[in-house]
Amino acid sequence: MVSYSLKRAIVCFANIQEGRNAALLRDIAKRASAVPGAALLRIFSDHSFHRSGLCIAGEDDAVADAVFQIAAGARDGINLATPEHSGNHHHIGAVDLLPFSPLGEATLEDAAAVARTVGERMGRELGMSVIMYGAAHESNRSLVSVRKQTNFFQRGQEGHGSDAVQSGIVPDFGPATPTDGHGITLCGATPYVVNFNLMLDTADVSIAKQISKLIRGSSDGGLPGVQAMGYLKGTSQPGEYVAEVACNLTEPMRQGSNAEAVLKMVSQLAEDKGVHVAKSYSTNPLPSELEAWRMAGGPERIPPFDWRVAPGDQPFV
Repeated sequence: MVSYSLKRAIVCFANIQEGRNAALLRDIAKRASAVPGAALLRIFSDHSFHRSGLCIAGEDDAVADAVFQIAAGARDGINLATPEHSGNHHHIGAVDLLPFSPLGEATLEDAAAVARTVGERMGRELGMSVIMYGAAHESNRSLVSVRKQTNFFQRGQEGHGSDAVQSGIVPDFGPATPTDGHGITLCGATPYVVNFNLMLDTADVSIAKQISKLIRGSSDGGLPGVQAMGYLKGTSQPGEYVAEVACNLTEPMRQGSNAEAVLKMVSQLAEDKGVHVAKSYSTNPLPSELEAWRMAGGPERIPPFDWRVAPGDQPFV
């Protein structure tokens, strides 16, 4: 059992740019899960995107240390300057995103303090460039606004993953000029966000992009709290692709903004365009799953890990 009060916890879904090297991912997972007071609740790997998310939850200091271990392992094993780590998901860092959120009676400032601790330590001990966002930065700048000031949307997917990482924002921690191999990590604190994706039965990415624009909370008639992008995603068959609507649900517990509401609207819009939703899935745990873990006493996950993969990918063994 994890030795902390069930009343509060911090959670982080660490995104790293590695989704194919099972040995490296297993080593990183073991380093993180070895930290007392932290639980590795899930690993989600995507071969096409060459990306994995590791969900860590537990005590503040323990989560900070476990996420730092993920960063250290990724720094040692991932080199963005090599073609094999380009992937076709937008990215600017070997450790691309570290979003911290409060659970239970923990506050957003508690999560922000953990994020700042990790960011500072990554810069000081690992020599990695880190930009803070959300409640972890004094301006409370959003993740989207920070990404727009980098070349995140030009790297991967339709861009070129080998292009040097660029940023109009000076990193808060670590080198002012990011290394080619490790890029920039975006580290912040926000309320919990669910990553919910919907695969369409077409390779026409323009349809996914049209649907994404319509469902965004920023669009007239869109769903509040929903951010969305259309992606072209590889399948297990070489040279085969499908279009995908990738969503961030920033208010996943809100009626009309949760995964069910997104699935319903995307399904209708897809049918209007003559296609269908083939599969839908979340990469990180749903709020209900995190709450069940917390109320059950926070049992620690140990190997074999809850290791999931994108639909159609071969599972890791």
